[in-house]
Order: sequence, then C-alpha cells, then structure tokens
Amino acid sequence: MPEEEEVVLRLDRPTATTLADLIYNVGEHQAAGMPIARLSTDDSERLGRVLYDLWRALGIPLPYGDVRGREPRRRI
Repeated sequence: MPEEEEVVLRLDRPTATTLADLIYNVGEHQAAGMPIARLSTDDSERLGRVLYDLWRALGIPLPYGDVRGREPRRRI
C-alpha cells in the first residue's frame, strides 16, 4: 500500500485553539444537537485563513477569485 502524502499546516496558538473549539462544537452538535456557538469576527477570520491555506496545500482551486466568472465552489 503506498504511503500517503502528508499535508502540514503551521498554526499559531490562538488559531489552533479556535480550530479545536470549532471541531469540538461541531462534534457536540452532531452528537447531541447542541447549538454551534457564533464565531467572533477575529475567530472567523483566523479560520478563514486556515481554510485558505488548507485548500492551497491540497492543491484545490480556491473558491473565490481563482477563476473569473465561475460560480464559487460549494463544499457542503
């Protein structure tokens, strides 16, 4: 079986904490129907940068601004 390629992102502590909290909240929402807390503007911007970096690291075209005139990619 071929070894899978790794994708590595470096996060500062506040961004890593925000990401960990979001993943936990989504899991609790899935498991028990707990509402997902609204993100602050700062947290939303932090996670937006993580998503941007992740898409680039995966080689996925960015959904906004990469191709003029095309509908943004929908992830869900």
